[in-house]
Amino acid sequence: MALTLARLKRDRTDIPRYASNMTLIYLLRHCESSANKEGILAGRIENIALSKLGLKQAHQIAGALAQESFSKIYVSPLQRCAETIEPFLMKSRKRAIKEPLFLEMDYGKWSGRKLSELRREKHWKSIQSEPSRFTFPSGESFVAAERRIKRGLNKVARSNPKGKVLVVSHGDPIKIAVQLALKGDLDSFQRIVIDPGSVTIIDWPTGTLIGANIPAKSLGSRTKKQDGGLSKKMLSNRRVLGGGTNVSTRI
Repeated sequence: MALTLARLKRDRTDIPRYASNMTLIYLLRHCESSANKEGILAGRIENIALSKLGLKQAHQIAGALAQESFSKIYVSPLQRCAETIEPFLMKSRKRAIKEPLFLEMDYGKWSGRKLSELRREKHWKSIQSEPSRFTFPSGESFVAAERRIKRGLNKVARSNPKGKVLVVSHGDPIKIAVQLALKGDLDSFQRIVIDPGSVTIIDWPTGTLIGANIPAKSLGSRTKKQDGGLSKKMLSNRRVLGGGTNVSTRI
């Protein structure tokens, strides 16, 4: 997949403005969770809370998104997504709709395991280079996840024509959404990095990518930090399952 977009400045103070006749979908990855901090592949495990840093990020996001007017807000049913959007819901007095189509991938027997351990699995390299051929043991295939995310995007667009919506989801589903917007092939999506607490904006169903991996801090206030306040352990895992790979190319 050719990533021809100019890299977004990480110290910008506003969300990109874009006039659209379709549906603008703001994809917000949940803030840093306890699993992110510890380098664990959480998958669909319930009761994974945000870390102390993640809770701080969630309040920053609430302020940053206050300038936006969303017709609807959709959220993955998992706790870490609910905790991410809760401060904004309280501030804006809006309600969120739980949408299972934007759940994290089902990593099956890989869920709950350390990423440092998973890197030693024989299938690790194929997941990075040819994810389209892989199904997680007792879990979901990347092909099935791609179909699911596309259904979710289409559902949101049909329900909100010419509207602006917010979707709170997870790393791999948002990476897949970017890959779909760029009309790339599934085997290239691991080159994309989506950090916790970042916003990615697509125009759907045209598939126009407006902005990607915009740090929450830079939505509302200027910062010189280059990694959005990620913990050291999270930085070392930012290019693996759930966020990206160890390939250096990023948006």
